[in-house]
Amino acid sequence: MATLIPPIIAEKAPAEVQEIFSKLKEKHGMVPPPLQVMAHNPSMLKLFTEKFRVLWEENPLDEKTKILLAYTISVLNNCAFCITNYTKQAFEAGLKEQDLLGVHEIIDLVGSMNHFNNGIQLKP
Repeated sequence: MATLIPPIIAEKAPAEVQEIFSKLKEKHGMVPPPLQVMAHNPSMLKLFTEKFRVLWEENPLDEKTKILLAYTISVLNNCAFCITNYTKQAFEAGLKEQDLLGVHEIIDLVGSMNHFNNGIQLKP
């Protein structure tokens, strides 16, 4: 993982970070690289993990829908790490390459219509 800020190594982390890392390892089998960097600020790490719990785990959307939304947002934000991660999760959830291609088709369709409507200054 290449990053501008080095990740926190679990063994060298403060106790509160080690506790969060331990829970992440139990749940995901590893500590995601962005969270290893986020651990430089334990309060931010704690806030993010709680936000994830509330907004992802307690979300009423089904898992495939959440993954497709996360993938779409990652594509729009051009986050290579996230695109790779959500592509893997999509395949693990049973989605196919055609499903991801469908996301790109909708991005193209809606994005071009958005640009057209903005260009003609169409208002509701």
